[in-house]
Amino acid sequence: MTIEETIGGVRELAATCQGAVLVPGDELYAETCQGWNLAWTHQPAVVVRVASESDVVQTVRYAAAHDLAVAVQATGHGVTIPADRQSVLISTTDLDQVHIDAQARTATLGGGAIWEPVLAQAQEHGLAPLLGSAPHVGAVGYSLGGGFGWLARQHGLCVDAIQSLRVVLADGQVITTSPSAEPELFWALCGSAGGTLGVVTEMTVALAPVSEVYAGNLFYPVESAREVFERYLEWSSGAPTELTSAFTLMAFPPFDMVPEPLRGKTFAIVRGCYAGSSGAGLSGVGLSGAGQEAGVSLVDEWRQWRQPLMDTWVTMPFARAGEISMDPVEPIPAAASGRWLARLDSTVLEAMLAAVLGGDGPSPMLLAEARQAGGAISRDNPSVSFAARDGAWLLELVGIVAGPGAGEEVERRIGATWEQVAPNLAGLSSYLNFVEGHERVQTAPQAFSPDIWSRLATAKRHYDPTNVFRHGIPLAESL
Repeated sequence: MTIEETIGGVRELAATCQGAVLVPGDELYAETCQGWNLAWTHQPAVVVRVASESDVVQTVRYAAAHDLAVAVQATGHGVTIPADRQSVLISTTDLDQVHIDAQARTATLGGGAIWEPVLAQAQEHGLAPLLGSAPHVGAVGYSLGGGFGWLARQHGLCVDAIQSLRVVLADGQVITTSPSAEPELFWALCGSAGGTLGVVTEMTVALAPVSEVYAGNLFYPVESAREVFERYLEWSSGAPTELTSAFTLMAFPPFDMVPEPLRGKTFAIVRGCYAGSSGAGLSGVGLSGAGQEAGVSLVDEWRQWRQPLMDTWVTMPFARAGEISMDPVEPIPAAASGRWLARLDSTVLEAMLAAVLGGDGPSPMLLAEARQAGGAISRDNPSVSFAARDGAWLLELVGIVAGPGAGEEVERRIGATWEQVAPNLAGLSSYLNFVEGHERVQTAPQAFSPDIWSRLATAKRHYDPTNVFRHGIPLAESL
């Protein structure tokens, strides 16, 4: 397109949209393009902060007419391929409506909604969404990529809680899809992590009857990490599915946002959430006395084994779920990676220690966390394409990309970790929600069996034949 054609097209688009239509140089362009993860920056030809589904339709049609790709961003926690000058970026931030149907135990939310208001409103009815560790993450992208949260072993992955999706396709058509309506589109969306087949403008998910949990962290000196790890292996081997837990090595950065007792220090942490047979759901009753006692008893085994430096396990409303992982809320430049493991052993521990503590200088790594899977996570669901269910553990690595050379060092440490734990990887090892950028593109096929990957590629050809949505995982390259 010539500059005149671009300007004319943008003016026509702006005239049809309620939301802001921005081009480079406009006052809000950079702010709207920037996501939560400051390590990634979109630089599209046009960015539209959509205010309605109609805006999405108009923007997708504009992009197709001008041979531009479409990228989608809610919060910008996980980017696959950043938008460039051959792209239009749709910001769904303002599609943030939330409706709770307490009787049906469902939440219907806009394509840009984060989990925080969903959690708060659901908790008023003794219900909970299957959110992850951070309530400020976009709900749709998290759910389409799998959604492994602190209720997962008991209630499953969030992708399995999705009941319906409203989607704008590459030709501007709007479809409401579910396991019984346009089921192949629903199947393909639920597992492919979003941004590959269309723009989700609305999602309905089932809610779990959870109001209170027993949850928190036990902080031990990092010097005793090997002993804590061995104890954790024994303890978790007999854990009930009501408990979702993790062994974590966490190096708290010396930032003001970090509480003083933790700032600049590294710990071996046993964290988790015991949901029990939580309450009566709609009555808002929390953990029963027996349920609470069972959770306390599990963690008391640790207290009797060795007193931690800090102990934050407590009965709490699940509305406080963000306190379990203590993920940073303010935007930071970060890099993350994750893989499913078939087994957890000393090989994995040594790789975790090398990632977080190894090397001559200060480590840019924030954490290495092995979270126990199994339970409801392993249940097959033929309605969705998410397939990586056989892993017994999920290992996540996170580094902060701040300062010269930090990005390269984080990448080196992550790469070294996956080389070291290669014998422990599950058959389907990739977890799309914990990888981003080129790594998500490269490892995406490892999240699916060959048959499922081929079926996803066929769905791509059917629903997006011209590859308008080419900023997601590379399904078109399989054709």
